[in-house]
Amino acid sequence: MSTLVIIGQAFSYVALTVGLFFFLFACKYYFAILIALFSGRKNGDNWKNGNNKNSLLGNGTPGPFRRQSKENNNGNFFNGALENGLIREPFVSIQLPFYNEKNVARRIIQACVDIDYTNYEIMVADDSRDETIEILKELNKRTEGPTIKFIHRKDRTGFKGGALQKAVQYMDPRTEYAVVLDADFIPPPDILKKFIWYFEGQGRNGNHENGEGHRFADEVMNRYVNGEDDEPEVDIFERVDEWYERRRIGVVQGYQLHHLNKNENWITKGIRCEFSGGYMIERVSEEFFGSMKMITGSVFMIRAEILRKLGWTHSITEDWDLTLRMYLDGWKVLYTPLIQAPAEIPTTVRAIARQRMRWAEGHTFAVKKYFWDVLRSPNLTRREKLEFLYFAPYYLQSFFFLIGTFFWVVAEILAQHPSFWTATFGWSLILSNLFALPLMSLSGLYLEQTAREDFTGIFSFIVLSYILTPFQAYAAVKGLFEKDESGWVRTLKTGSITDRILQVRVRRLFSWILPRREPSRREKQETDRRKRRPSALALIFLILMSSIIVWVTAAAMSTLDDGYQTTALTLEYMTSAVSVNRHITNRIMTHPDYRDLGTVYTDIYTISGDDWQKAWGFYLYGPLEEDYKLKRGVDLYFYLYSDAKRTVNIKIKIADLDTDGEVDHKISYQIKDVEFGSDSPSEAIRLPVEVRKSVMFRTGHSIVVEIWVIGEGGEKYYLDYDSLSKESVIEFPGIVMPEYLLPFMLIAPLIPLFVLKARKWRKSHHGGIR
Repeated sequence: MSTLVIIGQAFSYVALTVGLFFFLFACKYYFAILIALFSGRKNGDNWKNGNNKNSLLGNGTPGPFRRQSKENNNGNFFNGALENGLIREPFVSIQLPFYNEKNVARRIIQACVDIDYTNYEIMVADDSRDETIEILKELNKRTEGPTIKFIHRKDRTGFKGGALQKAVQYMDPRTEYAVVLDADFIPPPDILKKFIWYFEGQGRNGNHENGEGHRFADEVMNRYVNGEDDEPEVDIFERVDEWYERRRIGVVQGYQLHHLNKNENWITKGIRCEFSGGYMIERVSEEFFGSMKMITGSVFMIRAEILRKLGWTHSITEDWDLTLRMYLDGWKVLYTPLIQAPAEIPTTVRAIARQRMRWAEGHTFAVKKYFWDVLRSPNLTRREKLEFLYFAPYYLQSFFFLIGTFFWVVAEILAQHPSFWTATFGWSLILSNLFALPLMSLSGLYLEQTAREDFTGIFSFIVLSYILTPFQAYAAVKGLFEKDESGWVRTLKTGSITDRILQVRVRRLFSWILPRREPSRREKQETDRRKRRPSALALIFLILMSSIIVWVTAAAMSTLDDGYQTTALTLEYMTSAVSVNRHITNRIMTHPDYRDLGTVYTDIYTISGDDWQKAWGFYLYGPLEEDYKLKRGVDLYFYLYSDAKRTVNIKIKIADLDTDGEVDHKISYQIKDVEFGSDSPSEAIRLPVEVRKSVMFRTGHSIVVEIWVIGEGGEKYYLDYDSLSKESVIEFPGIVMPEYLLPFMLIAPLIPLFVLKARKWRKSHHGGIR
């Protein structure tokens, strides 16, 4: 057996192994779809009598989830369950983590004020550095409604987890439950009552099942000791089991209904479909089987005693970290799609990529951190441990996908496959994996009764899945091997609303079957005849995949070059000086998303000698949210001119400003013979700065850009900025994926051609590999 045959066979088996790994995940998705759709199958008599024992949202589900509904409809159920109000209203703390949320701050706070509940507080844990602070000061003047507490931090230590931990410290001592909502959500007025019902319920005799648990215990004892049987239709064993399950619930997780701007562009339509499948199918099936459920960062209620005991960590996926520590401590998470809060969806590939990279890195890092603790813990059931093993490589799947694709391409080049490999087998494996997620999303839309309206987003979701693969793969591997997590990367909230909706109605479930078409005899014969030949479909698939990769590459590279979409910083003049890492300044650099431009501001500098002099210095306003490695050139686009036409030498210095106010000049670059006019130019002058060696700026530090000039005494230089008409900016290269992967991705279009050429060459020179 030749070396190439051995290599080809080895690569084939690796590709097959990875394919089977994905097939196991696909099987879970298909099974989840069956559970969600077929578990609603009803017995006619039971349904008529209101005793729906086989309904997914009825009695067929283990634990307290089985009592959610006599009808599979969120509106009808809660209208009945809460029509007489709760037995009591325990004190609730609504906690809102903020960071530069000027576009949505008023909206979320007003929605919380309008909640139909009497015993609660609103806590804003604010890390903002923009106009959000002024908005909060304005809202603080209100005198009516629930108590609102504003907690402002001067640093972002721990990011979102750090802010929430600060909120725990200032939480009202009476607090029994806390609700966490991200700034872009709009909670409905009845959200707290729905959450409380899941924790405490309402007994059939008006007894409070959790907070007044002794009453229920007395009821149980009376039934046994005195033979009382006032309600013979009630199964006392079922109620005891349910009461015990309620006692172990630490968190009730609701549905993050990403819906507000779903029709803004093709990206938002795709994400809308993705979340529908995840929340209506995957998480519902997890609840059905009683397996581990994950806290998802927002729209959840948690017992205050858990927060006081476990607290929040500084993890970049603080929700997943808390989930694991809760399960290790013996608590459980309950999920329900009947509690919903709408939110907006990120609108750009860059925003989605950065968000998913944070999720992938933080998730994998936490799995590595707690892996053996979870598997050895006596507080987790086998089902929960199996679900954890499923969660563990959730984002590493992207890495395995890239590896599997690479090995498959090599195997195709060498025309080597296992003896049992046929075209039918190969394509069955590929298509079963390919269709799992889109079908789950479509099923979720069906259950929400929006399939006809939103189904086109399925195609966007498929494209996005492939676009995000390299980003998630890199971040997941990084999280697996790094010693410490990276910094937090926030997702900008725009406040955009295209489809305001507070709830979607959950469809009453019923059985339905997708028809299958058996292949004809001719099709079977054709398949048998071609199964040993190179498949034309394989080549088409490679071309399509290559085209997607090229598109991703082009989008990534254009994003890197397009400063306004990455890290273009606008020069602004602050009439009231601000402090940047202990330096007081009026001149700042801000991202266009946070800019506040007015009329043109002109800075004048007069030369006082014949040596180099610093004319202006601009400070990055707000510390860096993550480590930033500057590896490429920086472009300055300035409206510069002088009191007379002249040719000028300019020096640009870029410095690191640490948290103690120490300035460390990292880059000094001279630009010679810059032509200056005597009037402000109609277009900005480009000043390119070459970066010969990569420079690292750490989290919490600021960046300072200084403009130095040289000339004769008395010369005057002018800089126009802080206006849309004269918008001077500094473009820093943004990095949303590993740059060193880009050159390799550029060769993607050559892969199919290379495969064909290699196989023809081997056939002509060696008669093929056998």
